[in-house]
Amino acid sequence: MSARRQRRFLMVTGTMSAFVLLTSGGAWAFQNYVTGMIDKVSVGGLGKGKDAPKGAMTILVAGVDRREGLTREQQRAARLGHEPGERSDTMLLVHISRDHDRISVVNLPRDSYVTIPSHRSNGSEGAKGQQVPSRPGKLTWAYQFGGPDLTVDTIKRATGVGIDHYVEVNFYGFVNMVDALGGVDVCTEQAIDDRKSGLRLPAGKSHLRGLQALGFARARYTLTGGSDLGRIDRQQQFMASMMKQALSSKTLSDPVKSTRFLKAALKSLRVDPKLAKNLPKLADQMKDLSTDNVTFAKVPLANPGYNALLWNSPSPQSTVQWDQGRADDLFTKLRRDQRFDKETPSPSASPTKPKSDLTVPPSDIDVTVLNAIGTRGLATKAGGDLREVGFKVTVPSGVARTGQQNTVVQYGPGRKDSAKTLAAAIPGAKLKQVSSLGSRLQVMVGADWDGAKKVKVKAGSDAPSAKKPDLETGTATQKLCH
Repeated sequence: MSARRQRRFLMVTGTMSAFVLLTSGGAWAFQNYVTGMIDKVSVGGLGKGKDAPKGAMTILVAGVDRREGLTREQQRAARLGHEPGERSDTMLLVHISRDHDRISVVNLPRDSYVTIPSHRSNGSEGAKGQQVPSRPGKLTWAYQFGGPDLTVDTIKRATGVGIDHYVEVNFYGFVNMVDALGGVDVCTEQAIDDRKSGLRLPAGKSHLRGLQALGFARARYTLTGGSDLGRIDRQQQFMASMMKQALSSKTLSDPVKSTRFLKAALKSLRVDPKLAKNLPKLADQMKDLSTDNVTFAKVPLANPGYNALLWNSPSPQSTVQWDQGRADDLFTKLRRDQRFDKETPSPSASPTKPKSDLTVPPSDIDVTVLNAIGTRGLATKAGGDLREVGFKVTVPSGVARTGQQNTVVQYGPGRKDSAKTLAAAIPGAKLKQVSSLGSRLQVMVGADWDGAKKVKVKAGSDAPSAKKPDLETGTATQKLCH
């Protein structure tokens, strides 16, 4: 079990390397040898015709357990196991907008409860070539039972999103990419001493090299209570940090460093032949992207610990169940090339009630709590205080900024009513509208934090409640360590 977990964590970080190459590759598009160096893999069920690489496109990025090219020393250093077989445990849908000026990224949980379509057995489910019926299972099984073809088919059916291209990551290449960049910065609100990953970090900002970076993505028990899902915020933070470092002037102006990074990235990937052909041109079209142009989203969940009775076990297995209605909204936006953080119209005010009335109860408000002063553990404490008075709280790892004295409630357009309820619960809090937040609310916790108090919503109010945010999103800039 320990070896399987360790491989899974490596695949998470390997998948990040493919994302970074796609988002920062424009800087190296002049390198004519890109197409020749990169490995190709044929995949059925992909879209995009002769007009590629123009227009909107969606790329499936899959982290795959393959060890070719790794020495025993490398496997020992990364704490890898030696089990045979190939599996894909980390998957991202990376959507490039029609004008190639925006990227949307959705993390797909490996244990998502999905229907695996009918397919021919590769020998792992019975006799090779035998027809296997459609049946429920975990998303990670699709690659194990049918490779890239079945993985693409499964995700297309689960999301309703067409997949135009496929990228497969050899996970250890991630270490070389990080080292080629000279390491990247991360932030953590609490100190890490994780026995499983071997990582030890102080609270606050740290600069990580390759193997340390693996540990950061692997760290589990000291930060997220053993949950795989709890690591997604840190994974997104790390992808944003890698992208920033790859696009920095220090990297772009150093031909040795930039070439080393490119080679490390290309050696870790396999892509479909059409993408390999169009990659330099596509990367050149995206050369002006910044971390402001990349938005991450999580699949909305109904139950992250859903016990399902599956065909290969006599007892229920823990899976991740999507909130299908809200997940459909997410994938519809992806399919229609719409922004995840599209602004929600402001609700009409009630003419019969004074403006000071609170109209949205805490139980209807989802809020992200961020540390804006740098005091260790402050955001965690503030989040706990807000939960106690009824709010739905998320506390990402890291420090958003340092030195802020006053606590500020920030809200996107259309969320003023919810922000008023939130500010009323925080003594001394200031309100600030931030257009880039879209439909989200967040609390920037300052030095004046003094707990939260219960608030009363006006009974019988005719004013409509503000629309709850359907998606949990954030730009790469917001994920950076400040």
